Order: sequence, then C-alpha cells, then structure tokens
Amino acid sequence: MLNNRKNISTILGLSLILTGTAMASVPNTPGPYVGVYQVTDTSAHISFLDNSTDEDGFKVYINDANNVFDATVVPNPILVPKHDTADLYQYANITGLTPNTLYKLAITAYNSDGESTPTLSTSQNNGRLRTSPPVCKPLMPGEYVGTYNITDTSARISFKDNSNNEDGFKVYLYNYNSGVLLKTLTLPSVAGVGGYQYKTITGLTPNTLYRVAVTAFASGCGESNPTHSSSVTNGRFRTTDSTPPPPPQSCPLKPSEYVGTYDITDTSARISFVDNANNETGFKAYVYKYGTSTLLQTVNIPAKSGVGQYQYTNITNLTPNTVYGVKVSAFNASCESNTTTPSSINNGRFRTQP
Repeated sequence: MLNNRKNISTILGLSLILTGTAMASVPNTPGPYVGVYQVTDTSAHISFLDNSTDEDGFKVYINDANNVFDATVVPNPILVPKHDTADLYQYANITGLTPNTLYKLAITAYNSDGESTPTLSTSQNNGRLRTSPPVCKPLMPGEYVGTYNITDTSARISFKDNSNNEDGFKVYLYNYNSGVLLKTLTLPSVAGVGGYQYKTITGLTPNTLYRVAVTAFASGCGESNPTHSSSVTNGRFRTTDSTPPPPPQSCPLKPSEYVGTYDITDTSARISFVDNANNETGFKAYVYKYGTSTLLQTVNIPAKSGVGQYQYTNITNLTPNTVYGVKVSAFNASCESNTTTPSSINNGRFRTQP
C-alpha cells in the first residue's frame, strides 16, 4: 500500500511538471528586421514580421540613443494587438517624438506566459530612426560668411539671410587650431530673406587664427545647421599682429664723390672711396663701359669701417685696353643713396692695360 502511494505521488508530480512545461510557452521574437519609414519631426511608421501564432500582441519599446528606455515618450512601450491575417507583417505608428533626435526600437511578442526576447536595432531604418528637424526650423544662413576689416583685436563678418521665420542668428567663434568655443553672439533678424546681416566681433587676440559658424534660430523650433568655415575670408580669419613695424631707416649718405682707381691690370682694377654714412648696410659699385649706359657688373661691398673711413674693393673679369666707368652708392634696408659720377681718369674712370 505504501509503495502504491509513492508511485501515485511520483506520477502526479511528473504530470504537474509536464503540464507546467507545456503551459510556459512564450512567443518567438518578431522580425528580426524592423522597417522604419514615413519619419517626420515627431512621428514614424514601423513594420515587423510576426513569427508566432500564440502571441496576444506586441510591445514596442522606444529607447534613446544610448539604448536606455526613454520615459519622455508617452505611451512607452506601445502595445500593438496581434493582427492574424494573410499578411504576416505587423504595423504601428509612433508619435510624440522629439524633432531631430535618434531613437532605438526594441520589439517583443507577448502572451500570458511572458515576453519574447527583443529585436535589436542595427542600422538606420532597421529599428533605428532619427526624426527630422522641426518643420518650422529656419534655413541655414549663407553659406558664405565674409570676413573683412580685420584688425589685431576685431573683425567684421557678413552673411546672407535665407529664412523668413527666424527670430535671430547665433555667431559661434572658435579658436581655429584648438577648436575651443570662445564666445557666442546673438544677432536680431533685421535683413529679411535675401538680405545681408553684419556683425563686428571684438575682444580678439592679435595674430590668432579664428573660425566662425553661424546659425539661424526660431523659438520652439531650434537652430538651423551651422555654416562651414572653408577658407580665409569665408568664416575663417587671422587677426593682425599688434607689434608696430620698426620705423623706416633714413637713406644713407652717398660716398665721397672721389672714387680712386689704381692697381690697374689688363683684367682688373682696385677702387677706393670715403664712407660718409653711419647707417648703411653696404655699398654697390656699378661698372659700365665708359660713355655707354650698359651695366656690365655690380659689385656688392659690405660696410667695414665708420664715417670718414675708406672702403676698398677689387673689380675683376675686365677686358684689356678698355675704358670703364665706376659709380658707387651706399644702401640699407630702406633705400639706396645716389651714385657717384665718374669725372676723370683715376676718379671713377680708368683704362685697362693692353
């Protein structure tokens, strides 16, 4: 009798386990492809394949860009009743979304036994959607942003207004090299569609490269896309250097008019002259065939001695038995003095030997 009771208990236990196992049957996961289309600024239409026959319906979970449940969307999840027809696809509308926002969808099938595993959003239009910008969002200005009237601490910009519904514009100023946002300026809308807006940016650092991005904005609609700085004078500029340039040097005085000529050979001669300046970088000796304006060579002579001292140089590569004239000047970075004038043999004029 005791053995019979044990057998009956074992049979009943197995029966309950088998019955429980048969009852606990959750539906298959929908999809896996979740189509996303007819996307607007606040809504989208989706479709997915029904892979079960025992579901009571479906749940569409709306997650943010980080795949975290988004409680700002109501209702969430969206309950989709089963739709048993020859069309194996299920459809749902999602509303109450935020414009220009990325969402990720996870869809399950459910019945009284529980929920299936969720679908995975893998790409744009497959369980992943970005709502469009608000319908009232203004158009991007420009896109050319002129930069001009640039000083060491300021610059003026101009751009074209392409919208008729903006409240104003925002000018974002960045350090071009580091990308750091330095300041944001707000401009009222004054030009109208097709007109130009202007703004002078002040408080800049000398000799620094900047870039400017401009948007149009409207209350409740957000900002347009920003302009792109593409080149110098188009949204990009460098302030000038605030260091004043050195004052220009005065022209050095012309060397003394007398230019001695001696040690003359058939192909060379030596000249000398008195240095009359204290601000020259050097001297130039211009060698002509005498009586003509044809310049044959220029000899550069570095400054070696002070005012009243003699300078010397050799002139070579001359032609035998030829009369030459030499003119000498002093020069610096700013200018060059007048030249001496050959006046006689041994004074800037000489004949090479045969």
